[in-house]
Amino acid sequence: MGANYSAAAFRRSIVQYTAGRLLNALAAFLIFVWIARQLPEPQYANYIAAFALLEIGLVLSGFGMEWVTAVFVPQAKLKATGKILGKFVWQCLMVQACTLLIGACLLFMLAPTLNDWFRLENATGALRIYAVVMFVEGVGRVFRDQLLSCLLLQAAAQVSQMTRNIAMLVFAFWVFQNEGWRTAEGLAIAELSASGGSLIVAAIFLYRHLVACRDDPAGEPDWCLPRWREMLRAGRNAWISNLANLSWGGQMVILLVTRIIGTEATAPLGFSRNLAEQVRKFMPMDFLLGIIRTLLIARFSEEGDLQKMGTRIGLAFKANLLFLLPLLVVVIVRGEEICGLLSGGRYETAHWPLVGWLTVLLVWAHHRLTDLLAHALGRSGLTSRASILLSVTPLLLFLVAEAQHWALLFVVLVIAEVAYSYMVLVRLKTAQWRYRLHWISLAKFGLAALLAAGAVAATKVAAGGGVMAMLIATGLAFAVMWTGVWVFRAWTHEEEMLLPERIRRSPLKRREK
Repeated sequence: MGANYSAAAFRRSIVQYTAGRLLNALAAFLIFVWIARQLPEPQYANYIAAFALLEIGLVLSGFGMEWVTAVFVPQAKLKATGKILGKFVWQCLMVQACTLLIGACLLFMLAPTLNDWFRLENATGALRIYAVVMFVEGVGRVFRDQLLSCLLLQAAAQVSQMTRNIAMLVFAFWVFQNEGWRTAEGLAIAELSASGGSLIVAAIFLYRHLVACRDDPAGEPDWCLPRWREMLRAGRNAWISNLANLSWGGQMVILLVTRIIGTEATAPLGFSRNLAEQVRKFMPMDFLLGIIRTLLIARFSEEGDLQKMGTRIGLAFKANLLFLLPLLVVVIVRGEEICGLLSGGRYETAHWPLVGWLTVLLVWAHHRLTDLLAHALGRSGLTSRASILLSVTPLLLFLVAEAQHWALLFVVLVIAEVAYSYMVLVRLKTAQWRYRLHWISLAKFGLAALLAAGAVAATKVAAGGGVMAMLIATGLAFAVMWTGVWVFRAWTHEEEMLLPERIRRSPLKRREK
């Protein structure tokens, strides 16, 4: 493998990415808490609905191009000349900028209709500002999350994201000093300013990199990019899959509840989802998405080993469980205290919805890896077909939301995610290879989580309340969970061979020898 995607390059990118992402995740968490505490509840409901529409608009306008860049930019970097790479990168950007502009214009024009349809309280102005945010932030994400990440320019991507978060903290703090500006519109203006600054920084970094590598020779002189027709076909499959997945995604659930029940239910449900989104940002599958996706695709492009690819997918899923299960344990045992503490006592009722969102994240992590596997193998059509077959899910969500059976709503979401991964993976098998989940290993993870839950519950009275008690409970959950996984040896032999040598040479291993 060339120096561009060598082991050393990946290690360097992981260090840069992790350091930057930790700081950015912390800043994003502070923004989340500040907004939840400062915005009046009706305005918070308007903000939740407006941001859900923005996220839906980004998916609708993306046309699945994130998978085109994820698959073909690393290949172009490895095999094509620097001039061809630069041309391809700017083409990817222009295609997405045009579709995002069209989507933003539609959201701007439909703002009054959407305000009435979702029974929002005078949110037309906020929706129109968020339409502009959708374009600026969307283009910024193309730079940060796609192009810079695929080129392993993780430091640049994180500097751009940090620019956005710092600007957002400053603007939100300044805007909220005036009582009259504590509205969804005031927050939208802060979002627009922050996204614009981040976009400029990302564009400068990308331009400088492409100029620097303009004269790089081709890694494989005979290699050429597929035709745009073929690449857009892969993007179309991802887009269709995204559309179907969107119909049962968190954004749609929020809007559905807003429409059926009203803004009084939107605020606590939206708070719990936003808190779950903060957790998602720390999950390895999302936290290290730019690294994991690029690494797996580059390694498979070089090795062509299906067995290793499947093993790496399973290992990545278990890394997500190591992070998410301890948090789920703490939320189940002490979720009401956590929600009350973070919201200043406003949204303590968000406890069980938060448990539901985190449970959905457990299976969503494998959904994301399933997509990665299908696109890496050139079988993206399977993702769109599976998603279309699950198009009945929104009807089930509507019926459940109308009956206000919240637990059943999350059961529907979990079943949909599990069914999606199953339908794609069962069709990816070949005569020589089949992806398999190792249920014994997963059972060991579950047993470790039960031990962690028992430990947190046993110390609940002794630890008391407050921030320090929550931190102690979380640390205890992680310590018991990780110790249990280590003692139970919850890895397959193939996965152990891909672990770092220091882990393979653990004291337990040496003792067995």
